Amino acid sequence: MKKRGVKMREQELHIFLHIPKTGGSTLNSIFTRQFSAQELYDHELFQNKIIPLADLTSEDKNQIHAIAGHLLYGAHEQFTKPYHYFTMLRHPVDRVLSLYSYLKNYPGYERLQNMSLEEYVRTEPEAQNGQTLLLCGTPIQYDVSLAKQRLETFDVVGITERFDESLYLLKSVFGWTEIHYEKVNITKTKLKRADVPLETIKLIEEYNKLDLELYQFAKELLQKRLTNLPNREKKAMKSFVQKQKSMNKQSKNAKLN
Repeated sequence: MKKRGVKMREQELHIFLHIPKTGGSTLNSIFTRQFSAQELYDHELFQNKIIPLADLTSEDKNQIHAIAGHLLYGAHEQFTKPYHYFTMLRHPVDRVLSLYSYLKNYPGYERLQNMSLEEYVRTEPEAQNGQTLLLCGTPIQYDVSLAKQRLETFDVVGITERFDESLYLLKSVFGWTEIHYEKVNITKTKLKRADVPLETIKLIEEYNKLDLELYQFAKELLQKRLTNLPNREKKAMKSFVQKQKSMNKQSKNAKLN
């Protein structure tokens, strides 16, 4: 897809379907800097102001050209302008481990402090095929075929495990600038796969079969897009990934000192 000029972008709506604990907070910080405050609808900020998307005036909607946040698929239905979706998926096991670690210290989730990981997976809805759920939209359903259909219509589908390549693809497709970053919203005390018994890993996989299938599909979509990049873009992407890796290492070392 060709890069979009400023004029074209002013007539369009860009929607970041932010799936929790997929590296989305870092991506959101990059995405939101591409737009002015007047152009942006950030769901997390609007939640605090108690202004649902459906309640915005026509004048508000005309000004908005970017939407971000933990929203179900379908935000475009509130607008009449052309729209472009993108999202980031993560391996379900790693996402659930990160989510559990994060929510244990999050206000409103005090019950998790005395809940084992196994109990969390069995009883909490957000630990069960959450990526499929968000992509299906409303009515609430767990339909992996529908979720795949949605992904096929997205301009960019990235994965956390290939974050920098996914980010470069977003730059290539949407013409973003200033995409170098420092990671944000990192869970300080988080579980790693190596610390979790194999039986528990299998339990997470059992409760996230749909997300596993969807994640594999997303990986394939991303690989196809990267493979189809022109050679000059591939070289530029490689250079960006190497530079960002070096920046991440320097940032990590600076925090340790």
